[in-house]
Amino acid sequence: MNTVFARGFAAHRDGRLTEAERAYEAALAAEPRHVDALHLLGVLRHQQGQHAEAAELVRRAVDLRPTDAGLQLNLGNALKALGRLDDAIERFRNALTLQPGFPLAQYNLGNAYTAAGRHEDAADAFEKALRLQPNDAPTWNNFGNALSALRRFEDAARAFRRALAIRPRHAGALNNLGMALNALGDPDGAIRQFRAAIEAEPNYVAAHFNLGNLLDASGRPADAVAPLETTIRLQPRFAPAHFGLGHALATLGRQAEALPQFERAVGLDPKYAVAWLGLGNAHLALGNHPAAVRAFDQALRLGPDEPAAQLNRSLALLALGDYARGLAAYEWRLKTPGSAKAPPLPRWNGEPMPGRTLLVRAEQGFGDTLQFMRFAPFAAKLAGRLVLEVQPALLPLLEPAAQAARIELKSAADAPARADAFCPLMSLPLALGMTTLESIPARTPYLVVPAAYRRKWRGSIGGQAKRKIGITWSGRLQPGETRSLPLAMLDPLFALEGIDWIVLQPVLAAVERAALDAHPCAKAIHRLDGRLENFADTGAIVDRLDGVVSVDTSVAHLAGALGKPLWLMLPFAADWRWGIDALSSTWYPKTRLFRQAEPGGWADVVERVAADVRGG
Repeated sequence: MNTVFARGFAAHRDGRLTEAERAYEAALAAEPRHVDALHLLGVLRHQQGQHAEAAELVRRAVDLRPTDAGLQLNLGNALKALGRLDDAIERFRNALTLQPGFPLAQYNLGNAYTAAGRHEDAADAFEKALRLQPNDAPTWNNFGNALSALRRFEDAARAFRRALAIRPRHAGALNNLGMALNALGDPDGAIRQFRAAIEAEPNYVAAHFNLGNLLDASGRPADAVAPLETTIRLQPRFAPAHFGLGHALATLGRQAEALPQFERAVGLDPKYAVAWLGLGNAHLALGNHPAAVRAFDQALRLGPDEPAAQLNRSLALLALGDYARGLAAYEWRLKTPGSAKAPPLPRWNGEPMPGRTLLVRAEQGFGDTLQFMRFAPFAAKLAGRLVLEVQPALLPLLEPAAQAARIELKSAADAPARADAFCPLMSLPLALGMTTLESIPARTPYLVVPAAYRRKWRGSIGGQAKRKIGITWSGRLQPGETRSLPLAMLDPLFALEGIDWIVLQPVLAAVERAALDAHPCAKAIHRLDGRLENFADTGAIVDRLDGVVSVDTSVAHLAGALGKPLWLMLPFAADWRWGIDALSSTWYPKTRLFRQAEPGGWADVVERVAADVRGG
């Protein structure tokens, strides 16, 4: 039978597994306790992925020859493949007890510790393996991985570099060095390593994925698309790659393309909470509000305390006009990263507080303060004293309305006022119970231009036309901005006869000033360069106009609060306060809404506004 076994061993060594299997089985049929045949048939079964049978065969061999370190090692390998990590660790330790200088047993012990999440023990095992074989690149690489898991990134990077010194095109070490460098705050170095890993191994999925993710995270979403698409081509069922591609496309404003990627991610992994959040965001950006709510709901079932999902769900509900649920959920804005810290005061929830002071603090942008200022007089009636902190540029404009409502105005730049309770300005409608569209105070004007500013601007607006209309075309620029349009697209408005256009943009770029100076209708376009010191100046001008044409900016809210006719140009997925399909505004009764029919479709909006302005 030794001859039969020998033939099997030779076949096994040469990769002829079927022939080896027959020979081992023949040897065992003749001699059931043939240790080497049991052992090597078990190894062969392990190679074939039949790990349970492998473990049983090698265990029988171990029982017959318990002092053989090699048998202990291979039994450990089979047990590890079965996920029986504690048993595998015991066998690797047995092998090392029997043969202390057994580098493969030490290496496999480290891998088993890694799989069990015992990274300190893994690092120790790999370090011992390296004492036995200091020039083994895979051991250095796995040692580095254990150190990375322990957040010892400097040490990990050194280990990966040692692996690369031994084997310069070790794709795994290149990729892992990139991960360590990124953790050390060197994204550019990490990107170089990921690219090198791909060059060494073009189909290396992890390197493509890591490269795409890091490019996106580094503000280079356009560059991230290709490596993430490659990841998906190589591994189509890898949910994180679909999410990563969706995120990069969404960052680029390509929401329609991002949507199916998020859908694929949650289809592959229904418990992928952040992918549900991305799906909801894409629906929200495309104006699919009911679908957005459903996606956010699923994200919140998986992670109830995720502020972004709670906040964006509230925006979808508010856009749908569901103010009762939307305003309650909108409180999550106060828990998102970067939100202003509340003062150490009890939160006011609408209860009467005679003889005590209520502090109300403005938040977010100028337009939000102008819009929600309407609620302050109602709150003032419930408190002995109401202090309203607002942005300094709004103080002069708001002073007359504040005095009339017995509200004490303060600059947000000053020291906080002493008070008994606190409420953010945009939480007032919730606290006051004004949580339906019908309950929103809609009477305008609710702001009055200070007399001194009316006198200041008397006779200061140029032009001789019968109608004077203000215009703004760009708000505060920020990532993902959709509320601005190019100056050149306003030509249909400037071409209207009998109108002087008053530019209400507080700041103009040099190229915009030059374009207005050279415009064929320049005589009808009047700038106020450097003359607008605060919102009371702008308000005094708006108050003397026949109306305002604007994108969604603070100037639009100012015109609405002053009760002036407003032609408001809105992007495809407009802010929640303008609803989803209304032609007029509950918040500002003299406002007409003109929405894009498709993302970026400003030309049609401007043509419709021009026709409406022309008609009077």
